[in-house]
Amino acid sequence: MREDFRILIVCTANIVRSPMAEMIAKAMLRSSSCPILVTSAGTRARAGHPMAPHALTTLRDLGLDGSAHHARPLDNALVSDADLILTMETEHRGSAVTMEPAAMHKTFTLLEFAHLTGGRNRRHKSDTVGRAHAVVRAVAGRRGAPARRHPVEIADPYGGPPEEYHRCAREMGASLSHVLGELLGPR
Repeated sequence: MREDFRILIVCTANIVRSPMAEMIAKAMLRSSSCPILVTSAGTRARAGHPMAPHALTTLRDLGLDGSAHHARPLDNALVSDADLILTMETEHRGSAVTMEPAAMHKTFTLLEFAHLTGGRNRRHKSDTVGRAHAVVRAVAGRRGAPARRHPVEIADPYGGPPEEYHRCAREMGASLSHVLGELLGPR
């Protein structure tokens, strides 16, 4: 087993949602001693494209800099290498699993994973890679359980007004906070 835990965040073009989520997650992890690596890709990304201007502005408003980001396409190596794949839409989840069927147990929409954790993993107090793997296994085991209706997709703000990008960032930030809190355990 590697000594780090790798999260891959996936959207369509890798110029708005997934890179914003990547930057937000990295900022949330700055003070963690657990070696969690976060990266992003897009199911239809055009390699090298910069982030959308409103996405960059939204990140800047959060004190984050996305100017170095360049889009990259989702590929088999990224899917295989990830310990947890968080997607913005069910279509993205399907693309990852189609590339690597064995990834089904580690691939969720961001909102789905946040919902399925439901605070059930809080009894372990370590921030180790082993704990993160155990949380992913536990959440995968809950996937078929009956649940209340809840949204599973994060809408793409691309082409919309700046407020939509800010709304998207808030929604992703809240879900990522929950997800990372579950993976790392209580502080």
